[in-house]
Amino acid sequence: MIPSIQVDDSTKNSCGQTDLFIARKIQAAMIPKRLPMLQGLELNSLYLPCGAVGGDLFDVVQISDDVLAILIFDVTGFGVSSALISAMAKVCFSNYIRNIDSPRAVIEHVNSQILNEINADFYITAFLGYLDLHDNKLTYCNAGHAYPIVFRKKEGIVTTIKTQGTFLGVFENGSFEEHCTYLGPGDCLILLTDGLYRLFADDLYEGRKCLEDYVRETLSKNSSREFLNQIEKRYKKINQGIEDDITALTVEVLTDSRRNQIKEKLGFSTDDPVYLQFLSYFEETDKAVSVILSSMDAFGFADESIRKMKIALTELLVNAVLHGNKKDFSKKVVLGHLVNRQKTVVSIMDEGEGFDPNGIPDPTLPENITRDCGRGLFIVRHYVDEITFNLIGNRVTVTKYH
Repeated sequence: MIPSIQVDDSTKNSCGQTDLFIARKIQAAMIPKRLPMLQGLELNSLYLPCGAVGGDLFDVVQISDDVLAILIFDVTGFGVSSALISAMAKVCFSNYIRNIDSPRAVIEHVNSQILNEINADFYITAFLGYLDLHDNKLTYCNAGHAYPIVFRKKEGIVTTIKTQGTFLGVFENGSFEEHCTYLGPGDCLILLTDGLYRLFADDLYEGRKCLEDYVRETLSKNSSREFLNQIEKRYKKINQGIEDDITALTVEVLTDSRRNQIKEKLGFSTDDPVYLQFLSYFEETDKAVSVILSSMDAFGFADESIRKMKIALTELLVNAVLHGNKKDFSKKVVLGHLVNRQKTVVSIMDEGEGFDPNGIPDPTLPENITRDCGRGLFIVRHYVDEITFNLIGNRVTVTKYH
């Protein structure tokens, strides 16, 4: 349950710097620091509040091994009041998403709870979808929110997911529809708030049409990640005229060709059964490594080999985030692994400029004993059977034989 709150004009007018600071902290805590890593999908997000705090929020929740919940919503207005209401609404959504398997049912429950417990002059628009990870079937419900966009890469067309639904927090017996669609290889689902339209035109209708054209033009040649990068660059050029929060969330289904391109960049052949993972944060390394170690265990690798590989991979992934991407968490580290009864091969690539592995000082020499650099790579070299780097040094491949 979420606590009941009262929001009126006197509250809005009396908010000082302390209130803004607290609201910013609440807002920051509610924005996902990282998105789930899933085989065959790439998820990216962009959040650009127009002021100190805003009313847009999103969430991605892996409910089970089979289902991914995707949520985006927008509270009217912006500032402290909208931020507090959006934070409470997100808690409300989270409670129901984890326990109800129907997007429409979740929307109905959230609407009822908001009406009962939040006494304020506002409304919320929201879109909630459940993606079946087996066949990429998206079941969704829209509560008056900006229509999500789907780019169908194979056909080169842009469509919108149009369903009817009333706002949340307005009508006790709101009307909500639940529908479904399928995402194919190469397709990209874009969830957004209407502030994104204003990057293209002052009129929302014209902005939506221009955005759809921009999606078609950009995604036909680029990844969803690059699409969001271009949106952010556009925002930085004209943000003085934008008086609304901008939020976007992309879910891209990787094509076989895109997967093969990634495998080739990692040094594998297109026929290799490589398992791909993506990460940006230090906290994601344990999960990524555990997937590889589980495969090694299943193929009967010795406990000592698994232990050494855990240490080596953890060191390499931390280095990729820290030294390769220089803690720029908007950049990704891509890793692919192949495990069979003969060997384990893991390739890790960051988005940095690379380095010269031969230029790393030997930490065993007396003059380098007190220096920090070189120790991790020294350990890795002694814990794996083979280690190679690409020419620029932003990719490392390690092999452990059975």
